Amino acid sequence: MSTEVTALTTAAAEADKVVKKQKVCSDKFASAIDTLLAAVNASRDRLQGGKTESVLTELKDHVTQLGIPNELHDQTKQLHQAVAKLGKAIEKAFVPDICLASRPIEFDQVTLNQVVAEHLFHEGKFTVGEKFIQEAGIPQGEALRKPFEAMHQVLQQIYAHNLQPALQWVEEHRQELQQQPQAAGFEFKLYRLSFLHTLQQQGQKAALQYARQHLVKFQGSHMPDIQRVMGALCFARRAGSTPYADLNTPAQWDEVAREFARQCCGLLGQAYESPLLVCVAAGSVALPTLLKLVSKVTGHQQHEFKTAPQLTVDLELGKEFIFHSTFACPVSREQSTPGNPPKMLPCGHVLASTTISKIARSQQRTFKCPYCPAEATQQTCKEIHFPELLVVS
Repeated sequence: MSTEVTALTTAAAEADKVVKKQKVCSDKFASAIDTLLAAVNASRDRLQGGKTESVLTELKDHVTQLGIPNELHDQTKQLHQAVAKLGKAIEKAFVPDICLASRPIEFDQVTLNQVVAEHLFHEGKFTVGEKFIQEAGIPQGEALRKPFEAMHQVLQQIYAHNLQPALQWVEEHRQELQQQPQAAGFEFKLYRLSFLHTLQQQGQKAALQYARQHLVKFQGSHMPDIQRVMGALCFARRAGSTPYADLNTPAQWDEVAREFARQCCGLLGQAYESPLLVCVAAGSVALPTLLKLVSKVTGHQQHEFKTAPQLTVDLELGKEFIFHSTFACPVSREQSTPGNPPKMLPCGHVLASTTISKIARSQQRTFKCPYCPAEATQQTCKEIHFPELLVVS
């Protein structure tokens, strides 16, 4: 369980304690008031009956004997203690000033404005996006808006169970899609869903005709999938007992819509997830660690935190924020850079170039691999290149 969740759970538990203490305190006060009223009424009756001697003194002694003031004081004290603990728990769970973790980084305002505009268009907020472009003075705003507007028009049709615009888009961009490995099979998914929709809306005859017209060209690459959808054709009149019910569910339309958005963004050179949204999400994950770091550094360390080009601590953001291959030397724990690339020893183990240089001490000297008995020299180590390796420049 993360630190944030633990803090929130603790705050919720303290809040429950305050509620219980308040209820107990309220019940005790109500009971004490009833007891006092009963005692006062009894004393009043005695006074009205003519017994005036030492009535008030006896009333005071009776109240003191009951211990009501001390009991109410104890209950109030316990309630105040519970409220104080709740306040401390809330302070831990909800940081009052997140600006403490900020660093004086200069932003390119023009680029930042363009990122914000692209985010608004990416999310389909065209009215807000156009207003932002006007106020920010972004040039060529129409060029930013037009491709995203076309994408969302097709998405609206997909959600309305009309796949014809999506199929037309695939036809228009066939050559570009063929150069994208991740686009393989997308066109077939559209035709398969269109076939199933035709089967559901127009019946077996129309669906069979559609399959003969459009699915035949996929028999070389998707024959098992074609056989399965043709099996659904046989169970069209037995919807309650068909083993192919999973082929035509609302989730299939959502999946196709997401896949279309992913392919469209890919051709536009944009990420499927909004880059601005990803940055904000990553920042929210890193914020607790940064705030904790700021609270512990003082003096020159605080100045170093504000001015250092890189953070002095590692931030674990999670796999969902990893978009490229990375390599960190298993010995030095340093991430690869253009000046310190990964190299493979003859035994197959991979180390950073600087690590190999430190172990070998010279070009000709033989050294032993840190992970096996094999020996090597710097000349026998080969630089390797990972696909899409993210290096720090």
